[in-house]
Amino acid sequence: MTVTLNRAFSLLVLLFWLVTMGFLLQRHYGIFSPSSSPQGNRSSSSGITVASEEQWMGVYLKGEKIGYMSRKLSPSPEGYTLAETFRIRMIVMSTAKDVETVMNARLDPKLRLVSFAAQIKADLDIGISGVVTGKELFLTLDSSGVRTAKKIHLPKEPTLEGSAVTGMLRGLKPGDRLSVPVFDPSLVGIEELELKVLSEERIMSLGKLQEAYKVIGNMKGFEFTLWVNQQGEVLREESPMGFSLVREAKEEALRLTKPSNDLISQAAVPFSLKLPRSTDYLRVRITGIDLKELELDGGRQRLQGNILEITREKIGVEGSGLKPAGEKPEVRKEALDEYLKDTIFIQSTHPMVTGLAKEIVQQEKDPLLAARLIHDWVYRNIEKTPAITLPMAVDVLKTKKGDCNEHTTLFVSLARAAGIPARIAVGLTWKDGFFYYHAWPEFFAGRWIAADPTFGQFPADASHIRLITGDLDRQVLLLSVISRVRLEGLESR
Repeated sequence: MTVTLNRAFSLLVLLFWLVTMGFLLQRHYGIFSPSSSPQGNRSSSSGITVASEEQWMGVYLKGEKIGYMSRKLSPSPEGYTLAETFRIRMIVMSTAKDVETVMNARLDPKLRLVSFAAQIKADLDIGISGVVTGKELFLTLDSSGVRTAKKIHLPKEPTLEGSAVTGMLRGLKPGDRLSVPVFDPSLVGIEELELKVLSEERIMSLGKLQEAYKVIGNMKGFEFTLWVNQQGEVLREESPMGFSLVREAKEEALRLTKPSNDLISQAAVPFSLKLPRSTDYLRVRITGIDLKELELDGGRQRLQGNILEITREKIGVEGSGLKPAGEKPEVRKEALDEYLKDTIFIQSTHPMVTGLAKEIVQQEKDPLLAARLIHDWVYRNIEKTPAITLPMAVDVLKTKKGDCNEHTTLFVSLARAAGIPARIAVGLTWKDGFFYYHAWPEFFAGRWIAADPTFGQFPADASHIRLITGDLDRQVLLLSVISRVRLEGLESR
């Protein structure tokens, strides 16, 4: 069975693209960053002086080259065009996986975003396009023939003075703090990317020592480091996961080798205890990360200091089906409405999803029994295979294959379609001496209950350590945990 880091990998690929789009969207806030404002020799009375330019970067994982990124800004009659390509090859559970994002954007003479179209090409292709009209950004997402539209409100009218960009570049100094708006990964809002200039350094880039500003970026707890030259060009970028982007000549950037580092093993967390096949109770000490933003306490999990206890839910047998153990409801009914909503990825109102939910559940009214029926159907009908996607329920139904992300997304969509509040949980689960990053669903039947349709566990055993719940907007927090978390086994049974 598949325990994967693919969702985190997809998030990281998406984050690189989001940062680029954020550098364009920031102009709607009147806040500027050095890397968003190239200088050159083209001028306009109503625009900004910018030359045609092309940049190439190699993409590395722990020192091993896995891909490249290119970005080209060109003058056009309406302003500018921006073309970007991001291509990487990863080894995932001994299988080579290719991911490519291609983005083309139109900018006005002041470098403000007018429209864009992007393709994320992986195990499944996703198209994302957007148009800015006044204070609104209209987004369209296409996947497997299904089109979803969203509208994002931009807090301020587009404003930009050409002199402000030049002034920011010339006045950059250690201690400066910048705020850049980027797309929320769920594509329904804007998140702030915080940047802080730490120091001036000399680094090797393009075969020579160059003066650069060291800049720390932070988005929802995920920290990365940029080195930016005085022209606002990013020379190097590093993340705690071991990913880095390095400025290179085109020929060098395109020179690729066969990667050998497996994404899954790179982020596995060693664990001292050997757990039973079906763990009912687990107590661990968690170190290396900030616990405040995580959802470690609640439901079957109890956190005291940095000691976490997990107790598998007890479900008794009554009559012909399963019934909860009789605890009082832990959540008000009004608060559960959020977990019945249709989203871009949880497509619970799509006819394919609602039709299948009715077929699976039929006349069953008990939420626990209905959830068991959905769990069993997903476990039996979805092939277990590693996949690098941003999974959507309809995509999973069409392909009938995927890893924990696809199984979880489909379960949550079917549960919501059947009127059962459900959510995605992301965290760690144990296998053969290591904890691996994993996703599983939780559904509400008088209380939150964890299930695992990837492993066929109902309820999921206590080796599932929940870190966060929610759609992609919450799962970005996972990036701040990977490669940092440490677990010490204290007790299991």
